[in-house]
Amino acid sequence: MGKTYVVTSAQAFAKPHKNFINGLEKYSEINGAEILILPMIGKSAREDWHKGGLDKLFYKKFRVVEENYKLNNNIEIEQFEVRPYQIDPLTGLQRFAQRSVTKIFASPKQRLKAISHSNYKIPKFLATTGACTYPNYATGEDVSAERRRLGNISKKDHVYGALIVEVEDKERYYLRNIRANKKGEFIDFGIRYNGKEIKKSKLEALVLGDIHCGYTDKKVREANYKMIKAFKPKRLILHDLFDGHSVSHWKDRYLITQQIIEGADKGFLSLEDELKEVNKELKKFSKAMKGGKIYVVSSNHLEFLDRYLDEGKFVKDALNAKISFDLARELAKGKNPVEVGVRMMGPLPKNIFFLKRDEDLKVRGYQLGSHGDKGPSGGRGSIRSRENDFGKSITGHSHSSQVLRETYIVGTSTPLTMFYTKGHPTSWTNSNAFLWDNGTVQMVHIIKGKWRLKNK
Repeated sequence: MGKTYVVTSAQAFAKPHKNFINGLEKYSEINGAEILILPMIGKSAREDWHKGGLDKLFYKKFRVVEENYKLNNNIEIEQFEVRPYQIDPLTGLQRFAQRSVTKIFASPKQRLKAISHSNYKIPKFLATTGACTYPNYATGEDVSAERRRLGNISKKDHVYGALIVEVEDKERYYLRNIRANKKGEFIDFGIRYNGKEIKKSKLEALVLGDIHCGYTDKKVREANYKMIKAFKPKRLILHDLFDGHSVSHWKDRYLITQQIIEGADKGFLSLEDELKEVNKELKKFSKAMKGGKIYVVSSNHLEFLDRYLDEGKFVKDALNAKISFDLARELAKGKNPVEVGVRMMGPLPKNIFFLKRDEDLKVRGYQLGSHGDKGPSGGRGSIRSRENDFGKSITGHSHSSQVLRETYIVGTSTPLTMFYTKGHPTSWTNSNAFLWDNGTVQMVHIIKGKWRLKNK
């Protein structure tokens, strides 16, 4: 089958962003894509695209999708008539993806959320497009103070952007976002489009879905390495690299399922073996990165070892006691026992860095040094708390990819279900984030080892 769509939206009575649109046309020319325009109302319900409010350029050059439009059996465009002012365009719509298929709809914001619909199947998405028109909101003195407030918020949140959908067949598709700066320049997979001009772009950072050594899905792992080879990131960001099942406080509660079946039967009870696996994987990442920097983010699974040592559980754990005595001494000195333990398994290349919990790593204004599990005042992290805490960030932990304005959460590199999620509907996704040299981010999803029609 093989069909590529570029899906964006346009406000009624709004001026087209011609440089961005020229870039979309250039992209379409190079990639054989069809551009779809989703219409929206303007600054008020009176500025209705139904009544001829959409710029004639869109009808002349592109397909304007005014009704529901199916891209394949699992993804479709739906006209929800979401107000451009709506701060979170997903409000009230989650149940529609849950009952049906992935839904794309018009909004001048880019929002993405994975929605569970099965105990094991790939979740559906709710996804909004961004716009190809300049902002058109009520901000003048001729409207009420409340409308000015909403108008000014919407103007700040306005995104020049689109979604790329690559349809492989009747069932499978690949979805990712493109986001432009104010000039209308955007990047897709290393190619920068500035109107009709194109040039190569550099990948500042590749943030992988949570790794969990020992539990990493084989096809996702292979795809991760292919991405590194293809896009040559300056930095590689790793979340939950160490799984920590051998020292997990959770397994102590479950003798049969976690200590015997998942532990003894599968060989996941040895701390030393886990540390060896992490050491081996880091060396492989280092070789793939060819000198590029690798950052291991301090994460909750890494801290399983801190808790295990701090509670003195190794005293009654004969299998792990010897190495734990050494690591406990290092923890008492304030050192990271996972880092110490991994280095005990063999020297690591110099381009590998373990971040501390209270250490920032900011690239192009994005916080990359937080795992995302910890929220303010001792609470748990959520996408909104991450936005409030960091402004711009790319984090992990949730295993379910999300986008909210300039807050991005990657997925996982594990299977979409694990032994401890059995019976729970899954919203987990195999999703990585690309931070490009113009400061824009793409969320890329891996489906059964592939992330686009033709992996390069």
